[in-house]
Amino acid sequence: MKGLALTVIMTFLSVLQMYFIHKAGLPLTLIFIMLSCSTYAQGSRHIADPLNLTTTLGAGFDADVLKVAGRLGGDSQKIEISSNFGGDKWHLAYLYSPQTQLSNWNVSASIKHGKTDTEIGRFNHYQYQLGIISEFSGWMETSVFTELGANYLSVRDYPDNDSLTAQASVTILKPWSDRWYNALVAKSSAAIDGSERYETHGWLSTGYRLTERWSWEIQYRYESVRYEGMNEEETNWSFAIQSQF
Repeated sequence: MKGLALTVIMTFLSVLQMYFIHKAGLPLTLIFIMLSCSTYAQGSRHIADPLNLTTTLGAGFDADVLKVAGRLGGDSQKIEISSNFGGDKWHLAYLYSPQTQLSNWNVSASIKHGKTDTEIGRFNHYQYQLGIISEFSGWMETSVFTELGANYLSVRDYPDNDSLTAQASVTILKPWSDRWYNALVAKSSAAIDGSERYETHGWLSTGYRLTERWSWEIQYRYESVRYEGMNEEETNWSFAIQSQF
């Protein structure tokens, strides 16, 4: 298990190192610092908990696009994938979470493939991300998750437009009862390699647990991206239903 986690981390760092060597000939030095109040990772987590390692299947609509998703969980790690029905936009993510009281450092890595329509054409791009997630108990029985990481954008056929950003995010999960809950996510990133790239994401979710296994969730999302002189801003509603095993 630990060997797989190490392999994922080293692969991502190798990609970032090659990027720096190509752009500036500098050695790669990434330092992630996380300051938080640690809490013990309980064996039974909320269905909307980012560190939940249970296996799930789900489907829903993101705006007017049908998406499917699945997650395979284990004792200390999980792999999950989501995709639109056409398969040309997808997100593959990995999480290593020790689930112990002594270690509150949870490692996440992901690859996202997307296509962005602009005034000058459609851009086909990949995003490679590596981060450290930690959690602490907030006010009014909320669970708070913070993440610091790096995100590398690779634009197909336009390598000069690749960029690297530092990213920070916070997730607040508030269960109101055994069934109802809310989740608030705020995420921001900025380029650290001299390129022009700034991103802000935020979404608010309301969920309801139909049973111990089944739940539905409705989400309102805001996104703002500034990239090499181009500005994109949008808001979307999404709805999904999932089952955990």
